[in-house]
Amino acid sequence: MSDILQELLRVSEKAANIARACRQQEALFQLLIEEKKEGEKNKKFAVDFKTLADVLVQEVIKGNMENKFPGLGEKIFGEESNEFTNDLGEKIIMRLCPTEEETVALLSKVLNGNKLASEALAKVVHQDVFFSDPALESVEVSIPQDILGIWVDPIDSTYQYIKGSADIKPNQGIFPSGLQCVTILIGVYDTRTGVPLMGVINQPFVSQDLNTLRWKGQCYWGLSYLGTNIHSLLPPVSTRSNSETQSQVTQKPSSEGSHPFAAVISTSEKEAIKGALSRVCGERVFPAAGAGYKSLCVVLGLVDIYIFSEDTTFKWDSCAAHAILRAMGGGMVDLKQCLERNPDAGLDLPQLVYHVGNEGAAGVDQWANKGGLIAYRSEKQLEAFLGRLLQHLAPVATHT
Repeated sequence: MSDILQELLRVSEKAANIARACRQQEALFQLLIEEKKEGEKNKKFAVDFKTLADVLVQEVIKGNMENKFPGLGEKIFGEESNEFTNDLGEKIIMRLCPTEEETVALLSKVLNGNKLASEALAKVVHQDVFFSDPALESVEVSIPQDILGIWVDPIDSTYQYIKGSADIKPNQGIFPSGLQCVTILIGVYDTRTGVPLMGVINQPFVSQDLNTLRWKGQCYWGLSYLGTNIHSLLPPVSTRSNSETQSQVTQKPSSEGSHPFAAVISTSEKEAIKGALSRVCGERVFPAAGAGYKSLCVVLGLVDIYIFSEDTTFKWDSCAAHAILRAMGGGMVDLKQCLERNPDAGLDLPQLVYHVGNEGAAGVDQWANKGGLIAYRSEKQLEAFLGRLLQHLAPVATHT
């Protein structure tokens, strides 16, 4: 089964190349820049460029996986629809064409004949990428292909991607915003049980060469199946030349006596949760952009917990990190159910599952994580954290 995971790593890197190209190639960057002008979307285009970049990444992942593993493409689900309608009322289905020339022709329809941009984009879409992790080559796990479903978030934290800030300073290794918060998320789950099995998080923008302004990324993965749990280990922080900035710090914030936990949260988190967290974690509560990035902060050990009380994350946001965390001995649970659960009743933690939608919900809402979530690295630590959180939430719960 490591061959499927190897291929997911490779297509995630291909996707990262597309994301980087849109920021680094002039013809594509100009289209991306137009996204910044709110309310001024260029009506000439069949679709805003941000969505096109998202859809292209999603279709490249689908197309490549289907080519290598026939039948798997139709089991890949994501956030984006690949159907666009242009100003002439023509419906354009965006897909990965067999040849670069055909992809150029299709992109030209969407981009109103912008040949330069269409050619630049088609080139990176069809470029061969060789990317693998030697640690996977010795792994032999047999998972039947017919039980696999895949959730994809092609470019998570799209707002940060469009904004493109490259000079944000991290706080104890955690970026509150900026390109470092952009991730490509691919999560594989068991279609019978909904349990996450494999996850890939590709972070396209990790370090930038200050001379060439070229970005390098980093890729993380995990596999958890029938007692086999493996994941990519963090590489040591390498010594870099002065012309390159390292933007991923991998040390964990030092523990502070009465505040043993560190948490990452959304900037839009509810005041009641923020208030309780400040009493549980002290000053070790870090706001950050992007659900994928916040989950990655837990995977990397920069924080113990990612907590989010709203219902605005989706299966494609959480599946990849959940699989990696499972491989590390952690997981991702429903926050609301955790707060309502009696820890003495011996009930299992309410893990998120990925095979069924929310009853009665329509559209993307059927795939929302309705009860919010908590991502964690250690079950023991999560139980201790929940105990502390409940103590401090109790007084405010009556007012919400």
